[in-house]
Amino acid sequence: MRLVDLDNEKYKNIPMYRMSENPNGDLPFFIARYRLENSEKELHRHEYMQINYVYQGKAEHVINNHRFEIIKGDIFVIPPYIPHKITAPKNCSAQIYEFEFLPQFINQNMDKIENAESFLDFAYIEPFLVSENMVRPRLNLIGRLQIEVETILNEVFQEYRQKKPGYILLIKSLLLRLLVLVGREFTTNLEGSETQTIYDRHREAILTAIHYINEHYADNLTVEEVAKVSALSFSYFSHLFKSITLKTFTEYLNDYRISEALQLLKETDKKVLDISYEIGFNSVNHFNRVFKKQIGIPPLSYRKICRGNGMEKKAPIIQREDLL
Repeated sequence: MRLVDLDNEKYKNIPMYRMSENPNGDLPFFIARYRLENSEKELHRHEYMQINYVYQGKAEHVINNHRFEIIKGDIFVIPPYIPHKITAPKNCSAQIYEFEFLPQFINQNMDKIENAESFLDFAYIEPFLVSENMVRPRLNLIGRLQIEVETILNEVFQEYRQKKPGYILLIKSLLLRLLVLVGREFTTNLEGSETQTIYDRHREAILTAIHYINEHYADNLTVEEVAKVSALSFSYFSHLFKSITLKTFTEYLNDYRISEALQLLKETDKKVLDISYEIGFNSVNHFNRVFKKQIGIPPLSYRKICRGNGMEKKAPIIQREDLL
């Protein structure tokens, strides 16, 4: 894929944002975390790569006349020059990380256009890239990978805000790690044409199921209930869900519940017992077992580590209404 091929003449009248327009525009990268609520943004382009990660809530992404729902855990990459917009329809809101960077931030040899052409073909970029002619399924992160990606993005966000000595080099290393982790996961998720065909055919049904689970994770959910919501039989839904997500219904539900527990442990002083019931576990002992299996340490130990490292209870939300 070549950059010059993406800069289509028919898009010339669509606004294009440049890195220099961002705060600290002399840097080859920018990151923000913003809230989108009941908003319809204009179609736009940009001269840089853009990683979007849905941290909370849900919204819609529009690209090349395709409109699809994005939910917590979704991550995707928009290459330069491709028109797109992210909107929050009525009664919807989302918190989104937006990480922008120029190719030369990865490698200074890419500061010339002829060298930058190969950038989009890098193994850690190409697998989960959306392009003009294809809207690839965005990857929905769950479990440990979701936690790791959110940790990376939050660290980049804090480094960018604080600008301590060496922050640029640290942010570059974090970006490379992020791209490699997600690129590997995307390739693993979609390897094999049969899985891709199944995904394409039943994408809306599975997205409906995932959205329902994410909205009702605290309830006493059953696989039969979610299969009914998806308009699929119990047996076929169970097979399809695992084929696409690589997890059983119970594994996915527990992963999501634990990701919510991590936020509550880090950001509140609620008791572990109360948190376990709040996120849908009927037994605190069961919650403790699942938590330790996934995270490797008990809930209280995780909270102590967070507080001991001086992690903030809540990072401020940056409003970026003008840049979307």
